[in-house]
Amino acid sequence: MDLTIIQKLEEELNSHLERYRELIDFLEKEKRYLINMDLDGLLRLSRLKEELAKKIMAGEPSFRDSLSMAGAMLGLKSEKPTLAEVAKGCPLPFSNRLADGAITLAGLKNRILRENEQAKRFVEESLDLVTESINILSGANQLKGESYASDGKKEKGVKKALPAKLSRDV
Repeated sequence: MDLTIIQKLEEELNSHLERYRELIDFLEKEKRYLINMDLDGLLRLSRLKEELAKKIMAGEPSFRDSLSMAGAMLGLKSEKPTLAEVAKGCPLPFSNRLADGAITLAGLKNRILRENEQAKRFVEESLDLVTESINILSGANQLKGESYASDGKKEKGVKKALPAKLSRDV
């Protein structure tokens, strides 16, 4: 059994895991930038995320090829074996490390999905808040028959109209 194929797979897996961990760090920074409304930070981070995404995508074919080669060497029937399938067929200690890597990779991918969903919800809620604020300030909500009482609760019924244009001395 040629262990260099398995060693190469393990190296590529570790590289993959490191990139996904770096992406999670970026997503956590992105969340802080969103909360702090740091648009410059978001712009810089967006460029870094794009570069990292390119690295992840560039490494994917080589990782898949290594999986296929390891699967073929181990006599697996699948042309596209999963990391868990390859791990089961490998000798110790590779088997344990690859199995742990498969679990870690799946966990990182799930966390990335959760972080993205959370950021998306935050942005959508922020945009809703901005839209509602603009409607209140411009009087657009009163055209719909909505207004707010002094206690902050929504009221139905049109009160006095606010000006359609806002002005401010600078």
